[in-house]
Amino acid sequence: MRHWMISFVLVGFASCTATAPLDETAALEKGKRITSATFQALSARLSAAMQAGGPARAVEYCSLNALPLVDSISVAEGVHIKRTSDRLRAVHDSPDADEKRALQVMLDQWAQGNAGTVLSDVRMLGDSVAYYQPILIASPTCLKCHGTAGLDLDSNAFAVITQHYPEDAATGYALGELRGMWSIRWKN
Repeated sequence: MRHWMISFVLVGFASCTATAPLDETAALEKGKRITSATFQALSARLSAAMQAGGPARAVEYCSLNALPLVDSISVAEGVHIKRTSDRLRAVHDSPDADEKRALQVMLDQWAQGNAGTVLSDVRMLGDSVAYYQPILIASPTCLKCHGTAGLDLDSNAFAVITQHYPEDAATGYALGELRGMWSIRWKN
């Protein structure tokens, strides 16, 4: 009788703590929706700052407001949103171990000339879902803050970058290059 009770309690406990299987299609859709909304919100505000004061004003805006904006969307969506790269602008965007793994896969695909195959990735990390999506330098406007000094990087923006981000490594990009990735995580 006791063995049966212990087994029942253990099975009941295990079913309460088991993680649901990953619905990859739904997770990819959710991740894409959140990254799209976050990108649109951030882009709209950066565009407004750029129109108000050029690329230097956009960098200033980003240094003060991008993280709080992304954090507010994270809270509203019940997820954790982060932008990361192998070439960081802000230290708080440093990739964790799994982000480094996903980013390296994307960078390897890119380096092999497979730009079209650098795709979003979704996976389970314990009881959480991790969604990763590449960030590309998609517009000449991006180069005003992420381009090459003396070429397309705005000199006033570069001065603000060096002031706010003394260890910046997020310049020197060309149009169409892989800039980094979005990392979105949520409980499964």
